[in-house]
Amino acid sequence: MASDTIVFLEELRCTREKDGSGHSEPFIWPVLVLIDDSVNVTGHVHLTAPAVEHARVVIKNDMRRGQTAPIPSVVNNLRLRTDSTQTLFSLILIVALLENDETPSKAARAGFSAFVNGLRQGFDDRIGLLVFANTPEDRDPLVEDITNEVHAKVESAVRGALTGGQKVRVKLGTLNLDDFIDSDVQIFDKLQSKSFSLSFSSGETPVPENRYTISGQFIVRRVIVDRCASLVKRVADAQTAVNDVLNEIKDLQDQLTGGGSEGEPSLPKSFLTEEIARIREEELPDAEQALDDAQAALHACRSAQPTFQLNPAAVLSSRG
Repeated sequence: MASDTIVFLEELRCTREKDGSGHSEPFIWPVLVLIDDSVNVTGHVHLTAPAVEHARVVIKNDMRRGQTAPIPSVVNNLRLRTDSTQTLFSLILIVALLENDETPSKAARAGFSAFVNGLRQGFDDRIGLLVFANTPEDRDPLVEDITNEVHAKVESAVRGALTGGQKVRVKLGTLNLDDFIDSDVQIFDKLQSKSFSLSFSSGETPVPENRYTISGQFIVRRVIVDRCASLVKRVADAQTAVNDVLNEIKDLQDQLTGGGSEGEPSLPKSFLTEEIARIREEELPDAEQALDDAQAALHACRSAQPTFQLNPAAVLSSRG
């Protein structure tokens, strides 16, 4: 049975902060990767991320130590559909935390695109190893290698998107590019809802200059398949057929009463009268019977299957 797997990032908490320009303006780049049986056929992982126009959505301006802020909705949830019949399954969440400074928007989007595409390429290149990495000891080094490679690609993409003048300003120190704080990874091996947290820190001193945490929920929601979907379409098609017959009768009646485009019947009245009678006697009953049959079949289907009700509040408050 199919399930929607949803990663919901709830809030960011700052436990230590040091920014030379004042207080921080953090933003995130979240990516969710799915490794399942389909990689044996396609050779590619499934991946989802926010749209590139949301490459730099600041979570909170002037954020200070001890403060907490909700993750903006455009970047706080990622979802992928899975199949519980899969024998190979792993969902990998990678989140990078950055500090908004002065990187031009074009360069920021280029960096985000390099981050997403680099992760996709890194996982695809190692898919043969990842499918056999059944323990954290086997898998974690592979994921770490991928994320390290991506950081270099992001830096290259950002600088490649700068103009000549902007590159000069970076060298002179008058253009302060966005800072990369840290990244963290969370791996989900089971289709089971649970809470989780991510940790980020930066700085070379014994006590990191910056520390942040993100709290989140991993939500598994069964996809309710409508077994009556084909009958719903059948009813809609049958209703359209009835409407078409009724519209045809109305058009003929308009011509008969002088409601045509020229104010006069376009065909002899005797023919119009006979044609209206024929359609009512021959075509309309068949169309209406087909609609009745379709509605009865749909009613029987609905009555035969159980009704499932989902409480969204209960789903979002689930704890594993």
